[in-house]
Amino acid sequence: MSQGPETRASLIGKLNEPTSEEVWTEFVTIYRPLVVRVALAKGLQHADAEDLTQDVFAAVRRSLTKFESRGSGSFRAWLFQITRNLALNHLTRSKGPVGSGDSHVQQWLMQQPERENETATLFDHELRRQQFQLAADRVQPHVAPATWQSFWMTAVEGKSISCVAESLGKSEGSVRMAKCRVLARLQQEAQAISGQWETEA
Repeated sequence: MSQGPETRASLIGKLNEPTSEEVWTEFVTIYRPLVVRVALAKGLQHADAEDLTQDVFAAVRRSLTKFESRGSGSFRAWLFQITRNLALNHLTRSKGPVGSGDSHVQQWLMQQPERENETATLFDHELRRQQFQLAADRVQPHVAPATWQSFWMTAVEGKSISCVAESLGKSEGSVRMAKCRVLARLQQEAQAISGQWETEA
């Protein structure tokens, strides 16, 4: 009997093992762009965002046992909290806001919760995008080129089924079927990826 995808807990546990290069590579592939985007959204320059990303992954490695011992909460929320906190630390270290008590400062403080929600939404959006990309990279080699092209042109590029059918010399039904089959495989793969890293403990 084939074994299903590993649970999030076992993958997170493997991140701490000395021989976990493959697991770390997958982890970095999925989460690095998220951390960079959050850092940029917080106002860091690109080079600083890259530095912050390294700091986040170092903090994750140091803190994995703390996460594992918590026993509850999502890995994604924990990673987002580390990212947000380190970004704020970086910003306060580099700029050090000076309180003046004027209305501009008050207005800025009132906007912070809204910005946090926007950043969390950006983090979630980037995560879904990365999961799709990783799923596509895994599924595409197992799909016939014409089938993949039918899917890509309709689902990603947004072309009409009739236009794609004409372009590829296929029937509309076969283009529609190809799109549905590839979408189903991508959704299954994306759910497996998500299940590996983001289920509740």
